[in-house]
Amino acid sequence: MTETVYRVRIRCTADAVWSALTETGSPRPWMRGWTVHSSWERNAAYTMRGEGAEVAAGHVIAADPPQRLKLTFDPTWDAGVAKEPPGTLEYRIRPSGGGECELTVTIAGLGGRSASSVASDTPATYEALKQWLEDHSVSR
Repeated sequence: MTETVYRVRIRCTADAVWSALTETGSPRPWMRGWTVHSSWERNAAYTMRGEGAEVAAGHVIAADPPQRLKLTFDPTWDAGVAKEPPGTLEYRIRPSGGGECELTVTIAGLGGRSASSVASDTPATYEALKQWLEDHSVSR
């Protein structure tokens, strides 16, 4: 099992990061246009959809707006990763001064192809979030 940790400083408020991460039902330009559906309450289910299919699902373990969101993370983007055990996805957001905040993304407990995919895709995904929040554009 692996752990991928990615940190990025973003010129915006913690509330803006929280809103981008928890937006329900709207395509996320910074995440390939995928949508996420959930109430974001503790124990609530969530699903992530992209290109007409479910790509990940899980449940909310903890939600402390706008500082922390922890989820179970069960990748389902293809038949191979769907057979692998789920892990966790945790967002920590903290103001860092000067109109910036720091987002720490931790994805843990995955193995196999899902872990490899997460390790390679996580930096680009959250750099795209940064670009979206700062400039309202994405160059992915």
